[in-house]
Amino acid sequence: MFGPYSMNKALCGCGALADLDSEVVKRKKGLGKRVECVNCRNRRIAMERELLDRQFQGLEGENEDGR
Repeated sequence: MFGPYSMNKALCGCGALADLDSEVVKRKKGLGKRVECVNCRNRRIAMERELLDRQFQGLEGENEDGR
C-alpha cells in the first residue's frame, strides 16, 4: 500500500478521473469494489456515517420531520 508505486488514472462512476496508485486499483478490482474520486468517496463516507448515527440514535425508520 505504501511505497513507490506507479500512479494510474481511473474513471469514477461520476465521470471524474481519479489519480490512484496501481496497487490500490488492483486491490479494489480484486475485492469487487468501485474506484471512486475524492468527492464521491467523501460523499459515500458521510452518508454511511449519517446512517450509522441515525441507527445508533434509534431514528432509522423516521423521516426528517420526526414521523
